Amino acid sequence: MALSSGREDIDYFRKRVLHWGRQNFRDFPWRSVKNQWHALVAEIMLQRTKADQVLPVFVRFAAQYREPADFLAAPTPLFSSLGLPIRDDQFLALNRTLVRAGLPAEKADLLKLPGVGDYIASAFVSLHLEKWSALVDANTVRVYGRFFGFETGPETRRKRGFIELAEEITPMRVFRDYNYAIIDFSREICTPRKPQHEACPVRRRCRYLQNVVCGTSERVITPEHLPQTQQTDEARQLAQTYENLTRN
Repeated sequence: MALSSGREDIDYFRKRVLHWGRQNFRDFPWRSVKNQWHALVAEIMLQRTKADQVLPVFVRFAAQYREPADFLAAPTPLFSSLGLPIRDDQFLALNRTLVRAGLPAEKADLLKLPGVGDYIASAFVSLHLEKWSALVDANTVRVYGRFFGFETGPETRRKRGFIELAEEITPMRVFRDYNYAIIDFSREICTPRKPQHEACPVRRRCRYLQNVVCGTSERVITPEHLPQTQQTDEARQLAQTYENLTRN
């Protein structure tokens, strides 16, 4: 994987995506949850599943169960409702482990849990435990590959060079803000199909836009004409429902 990414490009990308992320932050209920088990479950749900699909399932789950023992006492096919029935057995095994040994606070220990891989562990520690970790998954592969202009494939996320790039881009201090920003950016702007080039905050230096979409030309849209992503009324209502149900 050959990279043409210099320090200037990395700084530009980080700064612009961070700014965009703060302006377009989606306040999903799991992003401010205090129950760490709920937070971990949310990150498991969100792997390869759209946030808007997860939202109603998570709200019902969090209202019904407060801790792993509650779930084991009255389990439900939680992941079948998300179209992922294979995860239901893993989730039972995970909760048995958590009841027996507790919820780890270190990434290395989280990786030993049933159904918890590198992305889930990184997301959990960086977004909910305030511990630095870079996010590496199909979304960051797509975003970084497009912006920096390198070829990607199914194994890119496992390559040392890509992991090092993701780690270099992720800031040491505001890593939580950045990780939320890259998650939202990959969902709202740099989508797998029909990316929103006109709304993209890094379009001026994006190799994909310059070389693939526009050839060597670039269409410049001024910032005041960029659309803002909006949280739907339904999402806001579900978030409020979660807050009310879990307040006490």
